[in-house]
Amino acid sequence: MTAEWVYPRLPAGVAEELLHSHSTVDSPELLVVASSTTHPRATWYPTAPNRVPRETLVEVQEAVRKIAHGSGWPTPISRYAGTDFDRRIAAELYRRMRILPADAASEDVWSFLSLVLLPDVALWRWPNPDRRPRYERLVGRPRNVFRRLWTRIHVLGEDVGGRLYEDEAVGLLERPVSLGGNPRTARAMAAAHLAHVERHPELPRTGLFRNAAVRMNRMAVLISPEALDDRQLTALMTEIFDAAARSLLRSADSSAPR
Repeated sequence: MTAEWVYPRLPAGVAEELLHSHSTVDSPELLVVASSTTHPRATWYPTAPNRVPRETLVEVQEAVRKIAHGSGWPTPISRYAGTDFDRRIAAELYRRMRILPADAASEDVWSFLSLVLLPDVALWRWPNPDRRPRYERLVGRPRNVFRRLWTRIHVLGEDVGGRLYEDEAVGLLERPVSLGGNPRTARAMAAAHLAHVERHPELPRTGLFRNAAVRMNRMAVLISPEALDDRQLTALMTEIFDAAARSLLRSADSSAPR
């Protein structure tokens, strides 16, 4: 059995200090020198059975940097390149970290990852020119540069999670509780969305997802998706996306020049 690790934790006050100092650095290249696999004020979960070895931290560091270099690091990142980087790194990060899921719920763990282990990549992906003291992309909050990608793969799986666009993943996992609050519901909706994207390449995929999400939120008032078995849940999502696709097709047809 492959071991699952617990990771070092960076207390909130220390994270804010590092965030402030890192945000004053002009170039991500200079933050490579500031990165480390340890920090004197980092802590560990008191009864942690399997502390992540330094070798694994180095592997994570090197794998993330390799993908970042392929996405143009250290030059300023465009929105398109950022989305591409996120999609490429999500599954790799999940596989390399092998973090215990309960440990992944700690904000301090992700603060360590973004501000100690990989500040050069974290601040390249999400710069902090205004020097916000608790910038949610860089401290360990749910929208942390690395945490949100790990969560995407953990909830949706590598195949589905790696194929979603950023807006789709955000809409599914970060906004309406009725969509992302249950992993089964989230996975079923994502799978139905991707299936309909392949079936209807002529439709704007983000528009398709948004239309279906509105319908799903309405449906959730009447039906509890958690109470459905897998077959019923798949049928429900197919019905919702079929309706969304028909709506968009009718709209496109009505607006086409005669």
